[in-house]
Amino acid sequence: MSDDNIKLNNSANSVHPKENTLNIPVRIAVYDNMRSIPRIVDLNFKDINNFINETPQKIYNMSHEIGGKIPYTIIKEIIENLIHADFKEVVITILDSGNHVIVSDQGPGIEDKEKAFLPGYTSATSKMKEYIRGVGSGFPIVKETITFSGGSIDVKDNIKRGTVISLKLEPLEKSEKVQDTGTQLSTELPSESEGGDKTQTISVYKFNDMILSDRQRKILFVILELEEAGPSTIAKELGFSLSTSYRELIYLEKNKLLISSSNSKRKLSKKGIKYLEYYSNNI
Repeated sequence: MSDDNIKLNNSANSVHPKENTLNIPVRIAVYDNMRSIPRIVDLNFKDINNFINETPQKIYNMSHEIGGKIPYTIIKEIIENLIHADFKEVVITILDSGNHVIVSDQGPGIEDKEKAFLPGYTSATSKMKEYIRGVGSGFPIVKETITFSGGSIDVKDNIKRGTVISLKLEPLEKSEKVQDTGTQLSTELPSESEGGDKTQTISVYKFNDMILSDRQRKILFVILELEEAGPSTIAKELGFSLSTSYRELIYLEKNKLLISSSNSKRKLSKKGIKYLEYYSNNI
């Protein structure tokens, strides 16, 4: 996606809300089933920060009210990505009891969709970075998180111009039946919550003779998003215990995927970034 195509027509003035005339209309369509006309909800925002903060919460609430399980983090990342489309003609569709969310726009589109899923590739301008991270971590995080949850993300061109992003989460009974294939392996590890008496099955991924679990990969993606993090932040973001977070950070640092920063937090090493690129390309 070319930065020349990303104009943010009124966004340039949005740093001073009283001086701008920004208008971001959003239309939400909620389907109870495909045999009935969808319920339509129209929203309108005069401020970019309000759009970025309120729209994901609205979509999350509406999808979960009818049974959806798509995580809030995933929805927010996709909504933030609309800044690249200059917020043009945003339409959000909720289907399949809330487990299928489609976000479409009529912006410039995404020229290289494969690179969009690789960490570090971004077309964010300095103006955009006032509202989003702009480091190319959004799509990789979404892909990792929704795949981990047994779902999928699909990115396609809209009819004339723009992008259509589809987030789909399979019902729990179906996703539980999915088995790992290819370079992913399955292993049995003691369940910390059961005191080691029982086991839990988690998937692992091999990279240069090093095997990482889903938990360890999620930590890497969170640090990619936050740039650096310590055990307490990891525990809060992912719901792990403090001891588990500390142990996993030590393991990842020992394997040179993380390095310690000056404030005793961890950040991605060059090897860690390379791993996430490799994983995103082979998932």
